[in-house]
Amino acid sequence: MCPLRRFYEKYFSKVKIYDRTLWRSYAATVAFLSSIITLISFFNTAEGSCIGVRGWIIVYIIMLVGSFVYIWYKANVLNEAYLSINNTKVEVIIGDIFDQLSNPDQHDGEITVIAVNDYYDYIVDDRIVSNKSLHGQYIKKIISAGKLDALNQKIENDPVLQSMGNPKEDGARKEGRKVRYELGSLVEFENYILTAFTNFDADNKAFLSADEYMHFWMKFWENIDTVYAGRTINIPLMGAGITRFRNGKPTKQQLLETMLWSLKISGFHNTYGDKKIRFIIYEPDAAEINFYSIQHNM
Repeated sequence: MCPLRRFYEKYFSKVKIYDRTLWRSYAATVAFLSSIITLISFFNTAEGSCIGVRGWIIVYIIMLVGSFVYIWYKANVLNEAYLSINNTKVEVIIGDIFDQLSNPDQHDGEITVIAVNDYYDYIVDDRIVSNKSLHGQYIKKIISAGKLDALNQKIENDPVLQSMGNPKEDGARKEGRKVRYELGSLVEFENYILTAFTNFDADNKAFLSADEYMHFWMKFWENIDTVYAGRTINIPLMGAGITRFRNGKPTKQQLLETMLWSLKISGFHNTYGDKKIRFIIYEPDAAEINFYSIQHNM
């Protein structure tokens, strides 16, 4: 790939040149520049400026082109978005969902959501739970901290999960837990919330349809309202990993927009003090997220 092509891909490919939101922003800039140039050129030509009318036209064109390139560049390199949905502060930022485990003192008053399968499994062997998934990484951290037994007891005995999860016994299952829960059910353990996000088939493969994805989010917003207790909620980009979607996998942009849209129509809000809902995007996924569109169109 030639250097110019690499430069374009890195700095100008995410927000296309024909993006309507981009041109609306540019139109406002053009109106401002036009007013400034008109005033400056009027007073300068009145005093006999050496630039002249043609010179001011050239300056104006240079400013128009320069301002567009700058706005286009800034739109492409934007890596965060700040919104207000249902009167709730909403952030979309790049970060690490497990930072709460490493730096608990910096996350006082926060809870973090981890997506798991509908059995809330804990066997990380790349057959039942993948090592690469957030679910697998979380379980490994719990095991290394010596807290797996406590987590298992919480899942098996938590009254909130039992009441909302519609548990069903699956006696035919050979490995892992034998009770499965409804998508969107959740259980809290030490400021982390595990939520049933994917169905498991007989071969322990996680799968989800588009309808189930939306169903999950509507149940999740309904259920989180019972446990979040006015804390900031940290949520990863769910479905961006190894989850199998029927009829084709949505893009990461589509997943994020669905998460935000479901929040909006759910009516859920978090207006306690300075608390918020924070959607956390992993660095490798950020290249596929159009933060500019999120900021201006959600």
